[in-house]
Amino acid sequence: MELLAKKTVIVTGAASGIGKAIVLYLLEKQYRVFGFDRNEKDLKLLFNEEALKENAAFYVGDVSKKEDVRNALEACVKRFGNIYGLVSSAGIVKKDEFLSMEENSWDTTLDINLKGAFLWGQMVGRWLVENQTAGSIVHIGCMRASLVCKGMAAYAASKGGIRNFTKAMAVELAPYNIRVNAIEPGRTLTETLQKYMLDHKAVEKRLQLIPLGRFAKPEDIAKAAGFLLSEDANYITGAILPVDGGYSIYKE
Repeated sequence: MELLAKKTVIVTGAASGIGKAIVLYLLEKQYRVFGFDRNEKDLKLLFNEEALKENAAFYVGDVSKKEDVRNALEACVKRFGNIYGLVSSAGIVKKDEFLSMEENSWDTTLDINLKGAFLWGQMVGRWLVENQTAGSIVHIGCMRASLVCKGMAAYAASKGGIRNFTKAMAVELAPYNIRVNAIEPGRTLTETLQKYMLDHKAVEKRLQLIPLGRFAKPEDIAKAAGFLLSEDANYITGAILPVDGGYSIYKE
């Protein structure tokens, strides 16, 4: 991938998991990175490292709050002077059986996973259009957009929304040379997943469903995001890229 030292990418959900891996990968590739997350403690731990300060900055906020998003975008432009890309990685997973799910559980999941992508996508899209700047937006979806299981109604709905929202954004922003794509990771070894790795029989059963025979590392998703942001992908828009080791295509 080419070095793009003066291009700034905003990463939401930057404090941990896939978002954190994307931050570190983009910094390695000489992007400037502006992180956004509501987890102030972990965000500061990541972005206060001396080595990151020149090319990285952050803002603590909630992706579902328009004022937080607006203030963060303004802070990003003030700090770096430009925006090139956005990776919407912020998301939560809440397991609730459909018949007993509370309304606030549904709302919280949709607000963070889908509304957050809308607010950030619209804000960044408007800035790029107003400043006549080509750009790239990447949403982090999930294989649960099509492969559902019990207790995941709200989560699956939010990630299914991301899939078609990506395509709709891509069509509307294409005339401005703004590309919009999504990645749908499979099971990824984030901090959250590792908490559930103690049941070795369950882990082995899940691994048997993955043709490549392993869970994804956060870095695997980060590299895919880096590709979609780069000029190497300059004729790709509206794409939904599975990064799941073949999970979504395998049926025994």
